[in-house]
Amino acid sequence: MTRLNAIYDFVNTVICFGFMLAVYFGAGLFVCHRLFIRNPQGIVGYIIGTAILVVLAFHAFCVINLIFWLVKEAWDNRRKKKDAEVDSTEDESLEEPSQPELACLQDQDHPLSADEIASFSMPEAAVSSGGKGEEPAAKEERKHHHHSGCAVVIGVLLIIAGAFVDIYGSWSEDAKLFKQGVAAYEAGDYENAVQRLLQTTGYARARYFLGVCYYEGKGVEKDWDKAFHWFHEGAKQENDPAREAVRDAQYWLGVCFEQAIGTKRDMDKALICWVKAAKLGHAEAQCRVGEIAITEFGEYDNGIEWLRKSAEQGNPFAMRFLGFVYEEKDKTESADWYAKAATALYKAAKQDDPRAMLDLARLYRDGKGVSKDPAEAKRWFEQAAKMYLALAEQGDPDAQCMIGEFYVKGIGVKQDAAEGVKWYQNAANQGFMKGEALLGLMYFEGADVERDLTEARKWLEKAAAQGDSYAQELLAESFPDSEK
Repeated sequence: MTRLNAIYDFVNTVICFGFMLAVYFGAGLFVCHRLFIRNPQGIVGYIIGTAILVVLAFHAFCVINLIFWLVKEAWDNRRKKKDAEVDSTEDESLEEPSQPELACLQDQDHPLSADEIASFSMPEAAVSSGGKGEEPAAKEERKHHHHSGCAVVIGVLLIIAGAFVDIYGSWSEDAKLFKQGVAAYEAGDYENAVQRLLQTTGYARARYFLGVCYYEGKGVEKDWDKAFHWFHEGAKQENDPAREAVRDAQYWLGVCFEQAIGTKRDMDKALICWVKAAKLGHAEAQCRVGEIAITEFGEYDNGIEWLRKSAEQGNPFAMRFLGFVYEEKDKTESADWYAKAATALYKAAKQDDPRAMLDLARLYRDGKGVSKDPAEAKRWFEQAAKMYLALAEQGDPDAQCMIGEFYVKGIGVKQDAAEGVKWYQNAANQGFMKGEALLGLMYFEGADVERDLTEARKWLEKAAAQGDSYAQELLAESFPDSEK
C-alpha cells in the first residue's frame, strides 16, 4: 500500500509539474510568436518578444539540468544503497569493539565542565547548520534557488507585459485597418475596402459592408452565399455599439430570406429580422413591417403605427402606403398622406432613385396627391425604365426582373415580350428566385411568348425549391408528379 501511495504521489507530481510547464511555456511562446509575426507595436514588440524568448530558453535549460540532476541523484542513491547492503553483509561476522570509557569522563572531580568534555567528543558539530559557519555548498544552492525564483517571476511579468502589448497592439491595428476599410468603401475603392474589412470582421459595420460587397459584387466576385453569411454575422451583434450597422444587417438579412439570397425563402424569418431592424429605427424595415401587418395579418392599428414611424423619418413609400390605407377610412387623411408622399417621392426621384420615380409616375397617372397628368406620368415611367435598365446591365437581378416587367407590359419602353423574357432569363441564370418564377410563368402561360411546358416546369421547380409559394402552388396544380 505504501508503494502504491508513493507511485500515486509521483504520478500526480509529474502531471502537475508538466501542466504548469505547458501553461507557462505555451503562453510565453504564443505571446512571443504574436509579437514577432504580427508585430503590432514595432520595436517594442520585438524587444519584449526577444526578452520572453531568452527567459524561456533559460528556463528550458534549467528544466533540462534539473531532470539530469534528478536522474543522476536517483542513480547515485541506488548505487550507495547497494554498496551499503554489501558492506553490512561483510561486517555482520565482525564484532564491533567496545568503546572504552575515558577515565576523565568517570572522574567527578575533573577540572573541565561536562559541556566542555562533550565538546571533545563532537568536533564536527561545533557549529549549527544555520549559523555563520554555513557550508559553501549550502550557500551556493540557496543562492541558485533565489536566482531561479527571480528568473521565473521576471518571465511571468514579461509574458503578462507581452500579452498586454499584443492585445493593445492588435486592437489598435484592427481599429486602424477598419477605419481604412470604411474610408475605402465610402470612396468607392471596394477591392481595397474588402481586403481591409476581411481583417477586421469583429466590427458590425465591417460585416455589413462585406455583405453588401458580396451581394452586389463590389470589389469581389458576386457571391450570395457569402453575402448572406456576412449579413447574418452582422445581424447577430445586437449589443454592438454600432447600432446602425446592426439594424442595416438585420434588414438585409430579411431581404435575403424574402428573395432567397444565399438561403431558402422564409418569410417568417424575414419578418423577424425586419421587426428587429424596425425596433432599432430602420425606416425601410418599419415600412415593410407595417405593410405586412396590414396586408397579411389585418392588424391595421399596429401596421399604421409602424408606417407612421417610417413616414416620420421621411420614407416616401410609407407615406404612399398610408395614403392607400386611409382611402377607405378617411379621405382627407388619405389625400394628406398622398400629398406628402408626392413631395417626398419627387425629392427622391431627383436623386435618381428608380423606385421613387416609378411610384411618382403612378401618382401622376392616378391623380393621387397631385393633379392627374399622363404626360408627366409617362416621363417618370421612362426615367424609371432608364434607371432600372442601367442597373440591370450592371447585373442587379432585381432590376433585371423590373426591366423585364417593363418590356412585357410596355411601361416606360416599347412593349417587347421577347426582350422581357431575356431579362427574366438573365435574373434566373443568377439563381434569383423571382426571375426563375417569372420566367417559368411566362413559358407556362404562353401569352406573349411561345408556350413551353418543359421550360416552364424547369424554372418553376427551381423557384419552388427556393421556397416560392406561388411556384409551388402552380406546380402542384399543373404538374402533380413534379418534385417539390
